[in-house]
Amino acid sequence: MKFHELSEIDLEYLKRIVALEEEAFEGQGGVDLWILKALIRYGKVFVLETEEGELVSVLEFMQVFQKEEVFLYGICTKKKYRQQGWAEYILELGEKYLIEKGYKEIALTVDPKNEIAIHLYQNREYKVLEIQENEYGEGVDRLLMKKSLE
Repeated sequence: MKFHELSEIDLEYLKRIVALEEEAFEGQGGVDLWILKALIRYGKVFVLETEEGELVSVLEFMQVFQKEEVFLYGICTKKKYRQQGWAEYILELGEKYLIEKGYKEIALTVDPKNEIAIHLYQNREYKVLEIQENEYGEGVDRLLMKKSLE
């Protein structure tokens, strides 16, 4: 597997990422081209792909201004590669990158019903800080989780 940061805007490649996000999130919550371009230019986007160039996982971060903290905007893995450890692997590599750059903390929000994602984050030592009720609309709650990188 190849892990790398996206730093250039290649529209065809970005369309492949959007398609992976749509598959992974079943049309609800994945990034679109507008958001993806902004994340590449003003945040960090990492991809994990096979030696043949097939996308496996995508990881996106936004920086929190005035802090040594980032927000994990999204992480997803193509369905056929799930339950093989690739999400944890890309997250581990992303965390190592952030530690090298001097960041101290990662925050994220996750659907309280998404047990698989919560398990992943807890395995990586993220802690639940609070429930954010109606975060994305009536009845759309989120758990706020954070991890110290120190």
